[in-house]
Amino acid sequence: SGSGDDTGAPASAAPSRSAEPSSASPTPTKPSSSPSPTAVKPLKPSTPAELRACADGSCTVVVTKGTEIPGAAALRAGPFTVSDVGPEGVDLSSVDASGFTSNLLGQRPDQGGPSTVNELSIAVLTIVGDTAKLRLFPVK
Repeated sequence: SGSGDDTGAPASAAPSRSAEPSSASPTPTKPSSSPSPTAVKPLKPSTPAELRACADGSCTVVVTKGTEIPGAAALRAGPFTVSDVGPEGVDLSSVDASGFTSNLLGQRPDQGGPSTVNELSIAVLTIVGDTAKLRLFPVK
C-alpha cells in the first residue's frame, strides 16, 4: 500500500502542473482580439480562367490542395496537380505525355529560388493557411 501512496502523490501533483499552462493560455489568445487574424485569412483561389493563363508558361495563381494547373506545352512542363498546401510547403505533381512523373515537394517562399521543370520555373510567393500563391514563368 506504500507504493499506492507514491502513485497517488504524483497524480495529485499532475493537475497542479497542468493548471499552470492553462493559466498561461490567456496570453496566446490576446493576439486573436487584435486585427492580425485578417492577415491570416486564406487567399482567394484562382478561377479556372486565371489558371488557364498558365498555359503560356507565365502566370501568378492562388492554389489549394487539388488545384490543377494547366501544362505549358511550349515549355514541356505540366499539367500540375497541387497535392498539398500547408506550413511545410506546397507539393505539386505532374505526369507528362510519356507518363513520367515529376514531384515538387515542400516548395516554400524561403527556399532560395524557384524550382524548375524542363523550361518552366515555379516559385512559391506566399503560403497562407491552406492556400498558396505561385508564380510560373519561363526559365531564362
